[in-house]
Amino acid sequence: MTTELFSSCPVCRSETALAVSGKTYRCEHCGFTIKEKHKLFGKQHLQYVVQALGEGYDIARAGLVGNTFSPAEVALFREQVYPDAVLAEFAAGNFDRLNLPGSVLAKILLEQLRETVYLHVDHLRRAHGPALETGGNRFPQGKIPRNEMDWQDDGNLFLTNVRIVFPSNTFTFIRMGRKMVGLKTFEDGIAVQLKGENHATYFVGCKSHQAALVGAYIQGRVPGLRAEPAV
Repeated sequence: MTTELFSSCPVCRSETALAVSGKTYRCEHCGFTIKEKHKLFGKQHLQYVVQALGEGYDIARAGLVGNTFSPAEVALFREQVYPDAVLAEFAAGNFDRLNLPGSVLAKILLEQLRETVYLHVDHLRRAHGPALETGGNRFPQGKIPRNEMDWQDDGNLFLTNVRIVFPSNTFTFIRMGRKMVGLKTFEDGIAVQLKGENHATYFVGCKSHQAALVGAYIQGRVPGLRAEPAV
């Protein structure tokens, strides 16, 4: 007997619901596959292990496959997981295929700032850390060196059409413009360098696929960061 999970695939957005075989759910269109994993106290602590992603998702696959996510986090894949080719479009400044966040927090920020919120990542820590070289790299590489951080505050990260916004006890605003001269993407966060500052600003605690998306988006908004350094 086959049942359904989600009305459409959280990754490829196909309208075909995920097919079920036992506790494994698979999208027949893109190959996205997850398996149920229960914690000690049953259904209320249900999680999913990502087992596979289809062709063309190499960047996202590195951070998703083998990792565990709550149902709410899986639902957010619709806004945060993209094929490599689409991430490249974002990095080139074409956001036609970007799914805008539908969270209440994003809508509140839109009303407060009167700027469109394009990305939203929850539960990060902001820090000052080692300065970055000039240039941008949107491909997640390694972990952020947490022992080198001067921790500032905790909050949720928003990227509008013009700024990075990090509300906590106060609002941190970083304009995506010519003064942004460095970008580095990690497996657990991103860092940006502003001209004239002797430190970079780090946002720490996200997943690799989220960092890749944020990095691609920033490059798309700041053309000077599109010339990536050699890996």
